[in-house]
Amino acid sequence: MGTLSCFNQAYVRAIRTGLVAGILLALGAVPLTIASASAATVEVKMTDTPPVYLPAKLTVKSGDTVKWTNNAQTLHTVTADPAKAVDKSDVQLPKGVAPFDSGFMMPGNDFSYTFKTPGQYKYFCIPHEKDGMIGYVTVTK
Repeated sequence: MGTLSCFNQAYVRAIRTGLVAGILLALGAVPLTIASASAATVEVKMTDTPPVYLPAKLTVKSGDTVKWTNNAQTLHTVTADPAKAVDKSDVQLPKGVAPFDSGFMMPGNDFSYTFKTPGQYKYFCIPHEKDGMIGYVTVTK
């Protein structure tokens, strides 16, 4: 009967340890890598007068998403494609990153892009490139 008693005590101790660990985990007392790796969404507005991105310059972490919203009464784009730029210097992408383009956005529409590669990004609005509607995103690790 002494063996059964030892088994029961060990069993109860294991259950108690598991319950305490579960409660601590549920309360956030035990940090998880997943919690520290949460991505953010940063919002950028697009306006008419003058045609600009607000903010025009921002810094995000790798994995963060930027959401552009057209708050204007005219069409806008978010374009990081040198093939679509009048001035190729209006676009900058880190090496190996494919160009991206929102297409023409109607008033009230939005476009989101998740930045995965650290580096400097420079983009423009197709209809307002000549007006200097340029945006910059710096992506850190």
